[in-house]
Amino acid sequence: MIHKNAAGLRYVPDEVEALNKHLADQYLCNFSLFQSMPDHWAISHLFPIVPVHRHDEEPSRSATLVDITCDSDGKVCKFIDLRDIKDTLPLHTIKNQEPYYLGFFLMGAYQDIMGDLHNLFGRVNEVHVFLDETEPGGYYIEEVIKGNNIAGVLSWIQYSGTDLEKRVKEQIDIKVREGHIKPREGVDLQKFYEEVLHGYTYVDYEKQSRHLISTSETANRGDSGSSTQSSSNLLN
Repeated sequence: MIHKNAAGLRYVPDEVEALNKHLADQYLCNFSLFQSMPDHWAISHLFPIVPVHRHDEEPSRSATLVDITCDSDGKVCKFIDLRDIKDTLPLHTIKNQEPYYLGFFLMGAYQDIMGDLHNLFGRVNEVHVFLDETEPGGYYIEEVIKGNNIAGVLSWIQYSGTDLEKRVKEQIDIKVREGHIKPREGVDLQKFYEEVLHGYTYVDYEKQSRHLISTSETANRGDSGSSTQSSSNLLN
């Protein structure tokens, strides 16, 4: 509010000007900066970044962006302005249980080729979209290329998905025999592990939503809900 009210002043003190940057939100984004935008990290190259929906709403938050890697350099805190460079990006308030989509533009094939396996995230899902005035909406999707899954990425560094599944099953069987978990819980744990192992390396929002719905339905059925809850606690 202070920064907003000071915007119309002839002279704005540096301390007030810096408030917008220091008090900005951090939006956690489902990508790896080092995989998808390595030039931003390496040479501070700026790419246009804008929301690609909710265009009928005025953005009410000032934010910087951080990726899901464990590296503190995985952030975007410089953005293209009309005539200059700005420290924050105007974004909308996140709605509960709804995805928020940002578009990163003008990256091209060069960033794709430069991307590495930092944090073993691998390639993202890719969609080939072509403009065509004869199609509904003026475009059509030619092809969808799935990104890497976890087992595939691990295989590049000599870890076998089959061997990992076998090792986890052996550990689960031991816990079942010792009475720490029930046989059904062991089956659920093994199934969960295998689904994750063969799933997307980035956050799969749709899969998470389906899992939450499935867990809720199981809990509502009564006895089996206790098994699901116990398995969840064991994983935590």
